[in-house]
Amino acid sequence: MPDQEKPVLTRDQTLAAAVDAMAALARTRAREVIDVEVLRDGAIAFPAMIGLIEQSKRHVAFENFIFAADATGRRFADALMAAAQRGVDVRVLYDPLGTMMVRGGSIARVLTEKSGVAVRAFRPLSAFQPWSWWRIRHRDHRKVLCVDGDVAVVGGFCISDNWSPSSSGGRGWRDTGLLVRGPVVADIEAAFDAMWRRANEGRRRHDGDVEAVAGLPAALIAADQPGGRHVAALYHWLAERAQRTLYITDAYLVTPKAIVYALQAAARRGVDVRLLLPGHNNHPVAGAAARHIYAPLLAAGVGIWEWDGVMVHAKTAVVDGEVTLVGSSNLDPLSMRRNYELNLLIADPVTGAAMRAMFVRDIETATRIDAVAWARRPLWERALQAGASWLAPNL
Repeated sequence: MPDQEKPVLTRDQTLAAAVDAMAALARTRAREVIDVEVLRDGAIAFPAMIGLIEQSKRHVAFENFIFAADATGRRFADALMAAAQRGVDVRVLYDPLGTMMVRGGSIARVLTEKSGVAVRAFRPLSAFQPWSWWRIRHRDHRKVLCVDGDVAVVGGFCISDNWSPSSSGGRGWRDTGLLVRGPVVADIEAAFDAMWRRANEGRRRHDGDVEAVAGLPAALIAADQPGGRHVAALYHWLAERAQRTLYITDAYLVTPKAIVYALQAAARRGVDVRLLLPGHNNHPVAGAAARHIYAPLLAAGVGIWEWDGVMVHAKTAVVDGEVTLVGSSNLDPLSMRRNYELNLLIADPVTGAAMRAMFVRDIETATRIDAVAWARRPLWERALQAGASWLAPNL
């Protein structure tokens, strides 16, 4: 379809019809969402998540890329063990490779020692089993909490002091999650169940489907797996059809060229495209590779801000103040092509307005990249960024 005939998100195509199209891209169905709460940073998210675990009555499903043996990890572990001891069915799924990257290692040993919590490591690696290292490429990067089939939290938060506020001894990384209630929680639980079985080398079985619903607000999950590329397709689709605004926060913008082109095209047709990225990246090579693509984005009219704080780790997008995407997927090759990821898309103007206002507030404490000054940056910086970009497919 020629570009001038493509329907935009809110004018030529109703939001409900857009939801159906996005669900088809994600190979899922739209569900009713009863309540959505935006969780900004660990200062809000962690007490909310621990509170849900403490109030659980039947079952808790907890999945995370990093579950560290630090003060934050111990608080979560204590809540999970207390729930198990009062008879709640508690399952914890973590990625041992992710947890190797933080101080203190994994808290899994504490959970498995007479805790009553069922714990599984996803695709573990062992120095004594060299054949296990073929598993290194496809990791469980999801961050999910489901409680009693009623409520779920999806976002970018790992369980580590990095995400706790400085007032609690943490580093205060900037991140975002969504707390949701409604039928979409069943889809999130089904996604966890599939990973739980996969971690035990079991075959994924087909779970009974939840009846799809029409109307708004609506939600759907984008549960990527290696080669799935559903989230990349959603980002591309949203960029092509945004009419007024497209605000993206991402930790590692080493994004596929097709998405870069879609962002450039959106800006050139008058969409207010803004990106919030780390000013100080915890993965310096990824940060340098991301900066390599600033110049073409700036030339197309994309606004770029760099976070002034310790680290911005959120993975969010809000389009026209109506569609929100939050989850574990970075705009990098690992998330787009190789890892297991889970994201939540909400079609709801109320949630979209809250996300848009939060983004605007965030860039007030960030530094905007000036296109003219960027073009004059030192040659050594350009060389470093160009060199890092050669490593981009492996980041």
